[in-house]
Amino acid sequence: MEKGSKVLVLFLAAAILGGCSSGGAKNEVPQMDFQAKMELRSPAPAAGERPRILFVGNSHTFYNDLSGTFARIADNLGKNRDAYELSKSQCSLKQYAETDNELGAMFDKTVSGKKWDFVILQESSDNAMSLSAEEEMFPYCRILDEKVKSAGGQTVFLMTWAPKEGLKDGFKKQSREELQSIMAENYAEISDELNSLLIPAGVAFMRCTQEYPEIELWNQDGRYPSPAGTYLAACTVYAVIYQQSPENCSYVGDLDSEVAAKLQKVAADLVLG
Repeated sequence: MEKGSKVLVLFLAAAILGGCSSGGAKNEVPQMDFQAKMELRSPAPAAGERPRILFVGNSHTFYNDLSGTFARIADNLGKNRDAYELSKSQCSLKQYAETDNELGAMFDKTVSGKKWDFVILQESSDNAMSLSAEEEMFPYCRILDEKVKSAGGQTVFLMTWAPKEGLKDGFKKQSREELQSIMAENYAEISDELNSLLIPAGVAFMRCTQEYPEIELWNQDGRYPSPAGTYLAACTVYAVIYQQSPENCSYVGDLDSEVAAKLQKVAADLVLG
């Protein structure tokens, strides 16, 4: 990590395990037009001179160090911030919402202990792609949102990405586009209800595969992000939090600069276009 990049990982699983499975497709959900303009809320209030940002999630958050990648992009673009992470493999928002377990207790202590400007919540993929999100995801989003707002922060939902090859449920195959459409609807519905912010990283993945199919956004297992995928997600986080384009950022990690420039543009066009 480069000098000046303050990212404290409060809880990190030692191993990256398992994956996600679909809880059932919403057959009524039409496939999303991933090129269509999205109406996204802007932070209110806007990010100040040094916002405190907490990332909460599972391996989709800590794989390739999403919070650290975001922090280094922000540093490079001259944005002071304090970024922290609370994550554990295979974890869902339900575990953070229930105070009778370790993660729930840690979330409460972390959020209530200090002032947070933004708390970014990332749900498990199986719950986010579920037919039963109203039961499996939304109640815990509401609990966590109330805690964040009670502590003076803004809730932000991080929409992740569907598996590269989709999922097979019995004899039925669901494509990544179908699954991403379900995920997008679920995240949009709960963020609208709670008047919260939404980071559409999963839609950014879909746009990028359409515009730049040569860029590999998934790792070999087709579920977790490649370094390029994490960089794209981090650029999308930056664009939502700061309402500014990540374009012309010279921090590119291990990526080719031309690839990084394309990813920056995808995020900027999606959030700000």
